[in-house]
Amino acid sequence: MIKIDDLSKIAILVDFDGTITTEDTNIKLMKVYSNDKIQNIRNMYKNGEINFLKLMELEYKEIKITEKEYLKFILEEFHITEGFVQFYNRIKEKNIPFGVVSGGFDNGIKPFLEKYGITDVDIYANSFIFDKDNISVKFYDGGILDCCDFGPCGNCKIRRYEEYKRNNDTVIFIGDGFTDRWVAQIADVVFAKDGLLTYCKDNNIDYIPWNDFHDISELIFGTEK
Repeated sequence: MIKIDDLSKIAILVDFDGTITTEDTNIKLMKVYSNDKIQNIRNMYKNGEINFLKLMELEYKEIKITEKEYLKFILEEFHITEGFVQFYNRIKEKNIPFGVVSGGFDNGIKPFLEKYGITDVDIYANSFIFDKDNISVKFYDGGILDCCDFGPCGNCKIRRYEEYKRNNDTVIFIGDGFTDRWVAQIADVVFAKDGLLTYCKDNNIDYIPWNDFHDISELIFGTEK
């Protein structure tokens, strides 16, 4: 177990795409529905011509999918990471403050979790607004440009972390990828895999590697008796 003196004084924040799910839903959506314009938009972002929020707005404007098709895509194409349901149940048993913090979209996150019987979780994410097969993006932070030193983020994970930190001694963050990098720099405890693990290694950020939520559960709560 990691050293936590009092479980009543911790909170846990977890990323969604590639963390709760075994694949990133947004990356796969882009692969399936992508076109040549999206690559041009990404080149504009890489060249510093547009910021991250404009990147997302322009990319998803090119994706033609109805809300019904999107929901079917999320519920049929993706799987939950091993051990997450059991991990969440232990969090609930111990009344630990918990939130899903995502750079993705609650239109997919909520029904995906409901599929596995998880209906009472706090979700902090952006939203899609559907108009037939046209998509626009509603950002959780309302398009604020100066949310943190690394923004704009859309849904700033540093802001969400700071909100939980105000009322909890130790905030644990669990993640895997690009939008998790900045919060990993300040979190009390970081569980990292994949791209986030590499980022933590390269930037001398303390982290705990993980493969599935059984690993994390054992380290936080100990072996189930």
